[in-house]
Amino acid sequence: MFVGAGASRAAGYVDWKGLLKELAEDLGLDVERESDLVTLAQFHLNDMKGRDKLNKLLVDEFQESHDPTETHTLIASLPVHTIWTTNYDDLLERAYEAAGKRADVKRHAEDINFTRGRSDVTVYKMHGDKTRVAEAILAKDDYETYHPKRELFSIALRGDLTQKTFFFVGVSFTDPNLAYILNRVRQLVTVNGRKHYCLLRAPKAKDYEGADYDAVRFKHFLIDLERYNIRPVLIGDYNEIPEILKELNRRSHLRDVLVSGSAADFAPLGETKFHQLCSALGTALVKNDFNIISGFGLGVGSDVIMGAMQALRRNNDERLKLWPFPQGVSDAAKRAALWTEYRHRIISEAGICLVVGGNKLENGQVIAAGGVREEATITWDSGKIVLPIGATGHVAKELWDTVKRDPKKYFAGADVSKQLEVLGNSASSVERLVEAVIDIVKQLNK
Repeated sequence: MFVGAGASRAAGYVDWKGLLKELAEDLGLDVERESDLVTLAQFHLNDMKGRDKLNKLLVDEFQESHDPTETHTLIASLPVHTIWTTNYDDLLERAYEAAGKRADVKRHAEDINFTRGRSDVTVYKMHGDKTRVAEAILAKDDYETYHPKRELFSIALRGDLTQKTFFFVGVSFTDPNLAYILNRVRQLVTVNGRKHYCLLRAPKAKDYEGADYDAVRFKHFLIDLERYNIRPVLIGDYNEIPEILKELNRRSHLRDVLVSGSAADFAPLGETKFHQLCSALGTALVKNDFNIISGFGLGVGSDVIMGAMQALRRNNDERLKLWPFPQGVSDAAKRAALWTEYRHRIISEAGICLVVGGNKLENGQVIAAGGVREEATITWDSGKIVLPIGATGHVAKELWDTVKRDPKKYFAGADVSKQLEVLGNSASSVERLVEAVIDIVKQLNK
């Protein structure tokens, strides 16, 4: 992915015009009338014979701490292993940290010579970082001397543009970096290179004075993007971006199955059949090339894990992800809030939530497991699939009753009515229950 200034602006940081407004006033210019803000920054450097004030503006702006946006959080949930960005802030790094992932951040050319072990993603900050504002790429001089000073970034970018498909997000039509980025792309790729994609919002006449002219020009700009092997994808508004990323998350995780459930009471299947089912599910999912995510639900997780392990060649296979819930928080309210946040993180890594059982003991009584119900709700709220095995009773049966009323609504239009009938019948054999689950998850992956 290539993440542009739009993502940071939505978090609360100023855009380029906001950043350079004071510099323009120093020069007796109006930033609103300037179309080339890189040249405007250069004018100020020329006038001041240095970038002291420019550096101070960057420090003042980026010492303010803003929280990552929904867009950053969704980016961190995607199975993307390389991010390029022109942004100076640390929002991406913090989003990955919050997601429990290790980011190998390349802020300066020398960072490219070293690799952080066991990292989940590499983040290239090709225009520098707020930790060294004096080296930030901002004015014309910086762009013109980019190659000799940051040659390793150019080499790395050339390799990625050749070997990977890029998805540009937050790079708008008015982004002053865009022309320079595109020129660099054109220099680094060949005519027969990979196709890349860019989300763009067309200028609208009501946006600003002169936008009607820009709207006409925009049509020609779209055609010109093809020279860079970039295919534009048009959106009506920037608030569509999180919805697009949610859909990408859903589709990219359809082979990742979260097994949600707990059991202190094994009715109506009985304890032996219940354990056999959980173990068989773990084995069948792995054998059919699906990945399993488990939070170690009482009476469920250990059997699923053991079944999966039997199908794996190595105990540390990445296709089995374990998320044991953090314990030791004595305050009930804090523990509940922590676990809710934890569930959101787990479900961001899954595409399907397979629900088994869902009960627990409280004061000697068997009651519905609220955590299992919450995981199903979060899954639905994320636009993902909940697949309940109603035959296991309790919360799973409640959820089965819901999805059975309108299967196509809850299973992305797939016809799974016959399989649901099997999953709702406690008399179904373990083999038939497992077969029905595998049939459904395979359909969802078509």
